[in-house]
Amino acid sequence: MTPIRLHLPIYPKVQEQRPPRSKSMTIVAGFRCFDGVLLATDSQHTAGLGIFPGQKIWPIECGDFVPGSQPNSSFLLIAGAGDDGPIQDVVNTLGKTEEIQTGSVTFANIEEAIARCASGIETSVLLAGVKIRSEQSARLLRISKEEGRIRIIPIPSGSGNSCVFAGTEVAESMCREIADWLYIDGLPVLGMNELAKHILGRVIDHSLYCGPPVQTNYLFDSGCAGSAKPAKLPPYADGYLCRVQYHVGNAIGACVDATVTDDTFEQLLQRLTDKLRTMRRIALG
Repeated sequence: MTPIRLHLPIYPKVQEQRPPRSKSMTIVAGFRCFDGVLLATDSQHTAGLGIFPGQKIWPIECGDFVPGSQPNSSFLLIAGAGDDGPIQDVVNTLGKTEEIQTGSVTFANIEEAIARCASGIETSVLLAGVKIRSEQSARLLRISKEEGRIRIIPIPSGSGNSCVFAGTEVAESMCREIADWLYIDGLPVLGMNELAKHILGRVIDHSLYCGPPVQTNYLFDSGCAGSAKPAKLPPYADGYLCRVQYHVGNAIGACVDATVTDDTFEQLLQRLTDKLRTMRRIALG
């Protein structure tokens, strides 16, 4: 019996101009999306000469949180770039504050609690997703220490500045360069989740101190929170262009399932496919 041979399409291997791998890079990204907030980071911790994987985005449930009824609750997501110790201290201390424990939270007293707990971060930078039960939308915050004082900057939605990156200068510039081509303001959370995997995945490819997989957690405006389990890329997504096609295709699929109007979906679909064509032309020269 003659065996059947399947002929699969062969995609050309694209030779990329790669920057030198950095000895020390760390990165965290935040996106204010159409229907919520998304945080993304790598999974690698470093301690002295040791390197190990671990959690880098921490959910904090407020006192009014009731399992199974998240839309009626207040919720926080915290991620950071910098020294692991001070970042973990902020998470632990913030979770024990009276505002969080009792659930009697407002955006003003949450900002005050964050400022108190983050006083020791020094050179680290935090990103926070905050959903207050009494407010309609989740907020994205950038928290840093400048001239001895904690500075909290809300990231606006509906503008070209709805994404924020924190980390070393090299890591931030790489993320911004990739995001300039791929980021689309107005995507739903689950669509941006796919593009964030590609943006941070490219940084991880060039870093010795950022490790896979990309972690993502999201906080919807409704108050529901969740995380996306890291998924291994399928064999056919080997190579730069195939990986872009894979993530963009998944982002389009997420837009199909999102509660957006037909006109909005058509606009997002057109913008995503335009981005893909542009990146293909650049990659192929």
